[in-house]
Order: sequence, then structure tokens, then C-alpha cells
Amino acid sequence: MTLTEEQAKTIKKQLLEQIKKLPKDQQGDLKEQIEEANPEELEEFIKAQQSPGSGKCIFCEIISGKIPSTKVYEDAEIIVLMEIMPASKGHLLILPKQHYQFIQEIPEKLLNKIFYFVKTISPILVKELDSKSLSIYIPQGQLAGQRIQHFVINLIPRYEADSLAFDWEHKKADEKDLEKIAEKIRKASHSEIIKGIKEEQEKIEKERKEHHESEAEKLYKQVRKRKP
Repeated sequence: MTLTEEQAKTIKKQLLEQIKKLPKDQQGDLKEQIEEANPEELEEFIKAQQSPGSGKCIFCEIISGKIPSTKVYEDAEIIVLMEIMPASKGHLLILPKQHYQFIQEIPEKLLNKIFYFVKTISPILVKELDSKSLSIYIPQGQLAGQRIQHFVINLIPRYEADSLAFDWEHKKADEKDLEKIAEKIRKASHSEIIKGIKEEQEKIEKERKEHHESEAEKLYKQVRKRKP
């Protein structure tokens, strides 16, 4: 779908503002290309920057500082950006700095941190922008809408009459088909789920023992100090 004149104007303004942050010797041609682009050309320009075939990950380019961006938060492991082509006002992108495409590739500790951030900032986003609710969108793969092959969580504030649609035709499925699919998933996932639960229990037990040993050691040292 081609950008409208109004959308193109807004995006041009955002891009030109970001280009100002680049070294002057890098601004010239890029600035001219954006200023002269019509809506179709502007959309193609953006797609080219995001295309898997370009050999570049635009998010990695942003993280490295090669492409300017508007940041909301950044630390050694994650970065939170304002979406330059937002679905709504306040559309945020939350992503790991390390390049991963799919959620299953991300280490558990880092994934927990990412979702802790999502949990923390979501109510803040709704309150500060006076939105009615929030959509959390995580595209995994091209057919799901993953335009850039870098894991990202979209936080999209929702407003009255925002015209965004995350919906599908609600047709009742055949119960036999549902059971067949459920059984297939159960069989494939059972061992992995059991393994994951066992590892998590072992981790908790290890941490409990370490904490107990640490407390016992402290107590022992205190007793030693009191001895004449």
C-alpha cells in the first residue's frame, strides 16, 4: 500500500531530522534523495533499507550508531526506539542489541529482561499518552510481517477510531481437527517442556542452596568473632 502525501510528508520530516545527527559529509546525497522522493520512491527507499537481501540489518545499523534514531531507553543488552513509521502515536520497538531473528534463539536471561521491560513500560505508555489500551505485536517470520530479520517487540498504543485491525474471521473450527492439532503439538513439545521445567527447578534449588550456605557461613563467622 502506497504512502499518502500526508504520511510521506511526516516520514520525510522525521528522516531529515535524524539525518541532521549524521556527520556533515554523510548528509548531502541522502538529504537530497529524501527531499526529492515522491511517496512511492520514499516507500521503496525505506524498504531497501529494511530488505533482507540488502545484506544489512537496519536495526543493527541503528544499534551501532550508523543510522540515527530516537531512543527511549538503552543499556548494554537492549534498546528501545520510537518507530519511524508508527502504527499509532507512541509506537515503540523493543529489541535486543545482539542480532537474533527468532524468540527461541534468545538466551533465557536476556528474554526475561526484555519481557520485564515490556511489563514495566506498558502501563506507563498507556497512562502518559492517554491511550485506551495497548497491542503487543511480535512478528516471527516474513509471513507474520517480520520485515527486518531482527527480533523486535512492537508496543502499539490504541486509541478510539485508530482504524488498526488485528483481527481474523471468527469461524468455529471442527473439534476433531482441533484435537489432532493439539495432540501433534503436545507430542512435539512434551519433552522440551518437561526438560525446561526440570532445568528451572534445578536452578531454583541451586540458588536456594547457595543462599542457605551463604547464610550459614555468615552465621559461622559471627559465632567465631564472639569467641574469646
